[in-house]
Amino acid sequence: SMMLKMRKINLKQAIENLKRISITQQLRLLLELFIAIVFSVLFGLELPYTLALFIIALFLSPYFIRYQLKYQQEEKAFFELTDFCQQFVAAFKQHPKIYAALIECKDVSQNKLLSTLNKWVEGLEKGGYPKIHAQAFIREYPHFIVGNLVHLMLAVEEYGASNTSEGLEIIQDDLEDWIEDTYSFKQTQLATKRRIELLALMALGIAYFSHSMLFKTREIDTLSFYHLTVFLFLVLIIVTLLMAQKALSTAWMDKQEMIWKES
Repeated sequence: SMMLKMRKINLKQAIENLKRISITQQLRLLLELFIAIVFSVLFGLELPYTLALFIIALFLSPYFIRYQLKYQQEEKAFFELTDFCQQFVAAFKQHPKIYAALIECKDVSQNKLLSTLNKWVEGLEKGGYPKIHAQAFIREYPHFIVGNLVHLMLAVEEYGASNTSEGLEIIQDDLEDWIEDTYSFKQTQLATKRRIELLALMALGIAYFSHSMLFKTREIDTLSFYHLTVFLFLVLIIVTLLMAQKALSTAWMDKQEMIWKES
């Protein structure tokens, strides 16, 4: 009963995740999962192998959906953070006070970022040393550019500086480079995933061509391992597509650049 309960929970979560990704992505994922089922019919697999392939595809479908949803969430969180940082810098340039800049920019934020900013604002409103309240934000977003930005603002607010705009412009340039480099890397990953999908489709086409040749020569009747071999081949195609999807769902912020994590 415990296993049944877990399966129900996983299925429910998968359905919720499916609703949160776009219609285009839903159709794409379903096509990738069930294309192997179609080929199992074209290859003339025996019924037990076809059913086993269907069960495997059904079992792996929540993972396809989860990885796609994670990719979308990582993308959204990255651009929310970078958009906020750019607006934060612009607002601080006009009014070099962290509290005023936060009030001006936080309303355009959402989800986890908005919650973290609200805590920062509430901390400042209660008083105390500003750096303590800023540390909570840096711990949530410990990327070195974010940390450098906040520490520069704290220094300007506490000690003042004549060349504030120059330092903030350097941070702005770093933000733009960060966005450009990260987006370019993710586009490269996406292109690699699409090439893998194309190669998988080509592999299926070549295999079907070979299958047709064997049927014409009647040699397939003498191959006792045919059904098992084709079954394993189709399973490997599904797993390859899953691994390509998983590779794309990695974090948009490089862990090696999280140098403020222990601050």
